[in-house]
Amino acid sequence: MRIAFLRQFHANRWFSGAQIQAIQTAEALRRQGLTVEFIGDASQCSDFDLLHVFGMYPEYRGVCEAFRTRGIPVAASPIFFKDISTWLKRAHAAAAPVWGQLSRSYRALRQLLTSVSALLPNTQAEAQFVQRYFGVAPSTWVVPNGVDPRFAQGDPRLFREEFCVREDFVLCVGRIERRKNQLRLVQALRGTGIPLVIVGECIAQKYLARCHRAADANVRFLPALPHDSPLLASAYAACRVFALPSLLETPGLAALEAGVAGARVVVTPYGGAPEYFQQFARYPNPRSVAAIRRAILEAWESAHDPETQRQFLLKHYSWEQVAQHTLRAYQQVLSRECK
Repeated sequence: MRIAFLRQFHANRWFSGAQIQAIQTAEALRRQGLTVEFIGDASQCSDFDLLHVFGMYPEYRGVCEAFRTRGIPVAASPIFFKDISTWLKRAHAAAAPVWGQLSRSYRALRQLLTSVSALLPNTQAEAQFVQRYFGVAPSTWVVPNGVDPRFAQGDPRLFREEFCVREDFVLCVGRIERRKNQLRLVQALRGTGIPLVIVGECIAQKYLARCHRAADANVRFLPALPHDSPLLASAYAACRVFALPSLLETPGLAALEAGVAGARVVVTPYGGAPEYFQQFARYPNPRSVAAIRRAILEAWESAHDPETQRQFLLKHYSWEQVAQHTLRAYQQVLSRECK
């Protein structure tokens, strides 16, 4: 089976979770015996049995249409969710099929969805959201995100020695931007005396400035660490609590990595994280500084069984599991399209 992967790779140095998902899925599928190639256009579409797109971008439409014209099915991992953390935002999302008719970008994405043979969301929450938001119901197979087992082997001493971190601390890893909600995280821990380490590339300078103004002496901001760096695995292993109280995640690759490392996890309830972590995490309202503070303090003080948590996540969310789910979806799509 020959599969074409289509995924935007941005110019920033550090890959996003969606880019990591595409790369790791490709590698795991190759280990299953499939041929997987990343493409940038439809010039070689006749060489493939199926196109798999990651993310939803209007510029994908031309490539998808070229594949479909040649009778080649298209599967899509939408990696798509909107902020529904307030009643007003939930109402706005619910009305999308109405107001979306006036939006060129909405119409383009809806047309993209109507051209795909299968939807492969990371969570049931994402599947339901995409179907309701766009008013479409393509065949859907939930394919979970995966986590690299090497994050279970991080040496906490590397990070502590590199950055002179001696005390227990809360860690947050992610791009510094409003969606990741670092400002409320900083505000939540102010005055607690608990050290907070924020690791990530800033893509919103004004937002970072607000975070700095809100921070006390217990907050440190560190630059992004490459995904394959031993320092990143070490950071996860060294922290006492990992906090990712974003406005939304599907489900948050960094949280999965920290969970495998054995950290106590505090993560957003929006986007499907509870489907992954179940009882192994706390899920505060990301709009509430008090709720974030309470969840972190509870996690900080709670009894913890890192090994049980680690084994649960590795059992259900390895990249080999992801490849098997993905391959089954491909087989279903190809079997149906060939009838």
